[in-house]
Parts: sequence; structure tokens; C-alpha cells
Amino acid sequence: MGTYLQDKKLGFSYVKFKIDAREIVVNVKVYFRMTSEGVDQSTTFTQETHLTPDLKLKHFVLVQGLMGHRQKVQAKVKEGRLEFYVTSPDFKKKDSMPFPLTTAPSATYLLNIVRSGLTVGKKGEVSVLVEPFQMIADLTYKILRKEKAELEGKQVDIYVVKQNMGGVESTFWVTESGVILREESPQGFKSIREPEAVATDLGEEAFPVSRFITLSLIRPQHEIHKSRDLEKIKLIISGMRSSGLIPRDHRQKVLTTKKLSNGRYASTVMIESKLPAFEEAARFPVSIKDSERDRLLGASPRVQVHHPEIRALSNLLAQGEVDSWRLAKIINRWVYDNMDKALLDTVTAVDALRERRGECQSHTYLFAALARAAGIPTKIVNGLVYSEDYGGFLYHAWPEVFVGEWRALDPTLGQDRVDATHIKLTENEREDPFKLMEFVSRVDIEIIE
Repeated sequence: MGTYLQDKKLGFSYVKFKIDAREIVVNVKVYFRMTSEGVDQSTTFTQETHLTPDLKLKHFVLVQGLMGHRQKVQAKVKEGRLEFYVTSPDFKKKDSMPFPLTTAPSATYLLNIVRSGLTVGKKGEVSVLVEPFQMIADLTYKILRKEKAELEGKQVDIYVVKQNMGGVESTFWVTESGVILREESPQGFKSIREPEAVATDLGEEAFPVSRFITLSLIRPQHEIHKSRDLEKIKLIISGMRSSGLIPRDHRQKVLTTKKLSNGRYASTVMIESKLPAFEEAARFPVSIKDSERDRLLGASPRVQVHHPEIRALSNLLAQGEVDSWRLAKIINRWVYDNMDKALLDTVTAVDALRERRGECQSHTYLFAALARAAGIPTKIVNGLVYSEDYGGFLYHAWPEVFVGEWRALDPTLGQDRVDATHIKLTENEREDPFKLMEFVSRVDIEIIE
């Protein structure tokens, strides 16, 4: 399959099935060739999945590569649980999760849909394991119609199927035997079945990462001047699929939500950036509930809290400090001053520390690792922020710290108090990755005041 975004070749994917009486083995490779500021940002996913003859998962190995950085996920099903081991050069973790036998890996769920029968008008649901995130999501689908198409010189019946997983929609064209001819998404992504030589021919120029910026840009009805100084904003976010998507917190309030004539929802949101007042910040390490420790202080593949280089710098920055808010501001300033601002994904906190450059996620991962290593509970927030350079809202990441109360900072922009154009959509790097996709290329923003 050749992969395209807005008719520009982005990469390719490859699937191979080996079926015998004992098991089904599926090998998948996905490759995206991208560049940013002259630096290779190419991404590769390879996965080998082993299923029983009746499509139950046995085990899989997934290897992800980005800019030469590698992460491996090995997993097997045992006694109703998925046991997995995540490794990278700077991170290792063994864990497990409940795993219903009816759950299908994302690499092979299409087999379940095809085997259940393709009938026009049929609706169905599949519980899908999203292997890179070790999480389970529900996928719904509907078979819209049957068409004729050419496959290897012959006219065959194909079914047009619309699917939705966590708000991410796509439509694919598939034969009764499970051969996909085409897949399209509302965001402009397309995968087309092509001869291998055509699918893997990516041309001379790599896909520029900067094109993703304009793809996700949301322009309000007028520009915002001096946005970094804005302390309060009231706006309407419209076009959402459901009513409870926008989070509420210490700086963001959802005033009203209404259903629109097209079935989508619109919410009026008030955001204030003024700092609440407290007499004294909490001393660090900050005390929190045991149930929250792993989420707010723990390590992850991208936030390597226990890495020696992270802990050494965190200890250095914390010398002589006892006030958690003052230390959070020290870490924030250090990351801002010592990281070059570049449209490059440096993948993890350790990579960001070593390479000293990156975009908002790189800054945020490094801040979170340093703050958590010092004992400051930290969330990673994903959302929108206004860019005067682009004249609209772009997707952005920043941290929040608990220092007796929650406060938001931005190490990418050098803000100890994020301005009011920071709109939170999700929080924490382990939150459902599909939730952010509920907003991408879907919503409009109108500024009220």
C-alpha cells in the first residue's frame, strides 16, 4: 500500500500472511519518510503477530524506530492477561493488563471483520488492542455498500466499510477474502494498493513535517495580538462528536455546551491564566496518594525518570531548594534556556537532554522527567495554543505541576504562567491517544472576548 497525505507520497505499508493448521502469522511493516529542517524524521513500525486458527492472539513483537531511536514491545497472552515487556536504550519495563480473549490486535482485526461476514448494512464492533500504547479500544464499523473493482486484471466484488475507533474515522474498500484496495480518512490520508515498486518509490523529496502544521491549524475569526500576555479569553469550540470532551480544571471552565443541528457539539469555554494565591508552596518531594504515584511521578518510555543523567541534573537543579514551586520554575527556565527550539521530535526526555533541541513535546518530556525525579507530581498536557506566526491555534504540549495546587508552565515558550490561549484537550502521556484525534481537523474556534 502506498501512503499519501493530501496527494503527497508519505510512505508505504506491507502486510504478509502465513496460514497453516497450527497458527496464523502476520508480518506488518509501515514506513513514513519525513524530514524537518534538514533532519531525517523517518518512522518505521515492524510487527510480527501470532494468532490461533480461530484468531485469538498468542504473542507479538513490535519494533518502532524514529530518527535512529528504537523501542521494542514483546507481549504474550497468558491466563487472561497480556504480559508485555517494553525496552529501549534508556528504558525497561515489564507489566501486564487484563486481556479478554475476544480482543483483536490492531495489526489483524480486519480478519475478524471479514470472517464474521460482509453484508451491506451490517454494523459491528471489535475490541482492539492498540499495541504501541498497550491499551484496548472499541472499534465500530458499518458496511456501506458493495462495488465492483479491478484486482490483478479481474473484476471483483468489494465492500466499502466505514470504521471509527476512539473518534478516528476512516473508510476502506475490501474484498470478501480480506484484500484491502484502498483506505481514506477525513484528514486527507490515503493508502492505495499498488505494485511494490510503485508503493515503495517515495521520490527524491521526503515529506516535510511542516505540512502537518498547516493541516492542523485552526484559524479563529480574527487574529490575537500579544497572545503571550493574554490573561483571560472566552471562546466557542464547535464541531465535537460528543459533549464531554473538553476537560475542566483550575484555569479552564466549560460554561455551556449545546448540540448543533448537524449533530455535533459546541462548548463555550473560559480560560484564565492568573496564578491562584497560596501562602506557601509544598515542600518537595510533594506528598500525594499512593494510587497517583505512578501516573504523576512514575517513568514511561518517553519520560525516563530514573535514568542516571536525568537524576543527576535534577539533583543539581534542586540543590539548596525546599520550595516545590520555586524548583519547578528553576527547571522550567533551565529547559527553556538550554533547548534549541526546532521542529524536531527528539522522542524522549533523555534524547532531549543529550541533543538539546526539539519541539514542544521534547521540552515537555524533559521538564516532566526532571520535575518527577525531584519529587514534584507532573502531568503532560496536550492541547492548543495560539501562534501569531501562523495566525491561528496549533497543537501543543506543556506540563502542569502539583505544588500544593496545580499550576501550568510552558518550557517551550519560557512561561512560568501559561497564557490564556493554552487550551487543554488531554492530559498525561498515557491518556487515550485517540482523544486528541477527536479535535484534529474537526473543530472550529470563535473568540467571544
